[in-house]
Amino acid sequence: MPGRRSGDRRTSRSKLDGFRRGDEIQVFSAGGQLDGNGTFIRVEGGFLVWEDNSGVRNATSLECISVRLVRRNYC
Repeated sequence: MPGRRSGDRRTSRSKLDGFRRGDEIQVFSAGGQLDGNGTFIRVEGGFLVWEDNSGVRNATSLECISVRLVRRNYC
């Protein structure tokens, strides 16, 4: 159902609205952690943009991931 898929993306987006640039996060896909802790950058076009601990910038689809806040960036 195309309508449902679009709605799911909006739901995922709204769940990440409380994250701030620089927050330390963990990203999980299908229950497995992708690359340890990383840094939240932004959400853009259905993708989470974040940087892993190696300094590599990633764009991960919001469709099948969970994101957990590890530490809030207060700057």
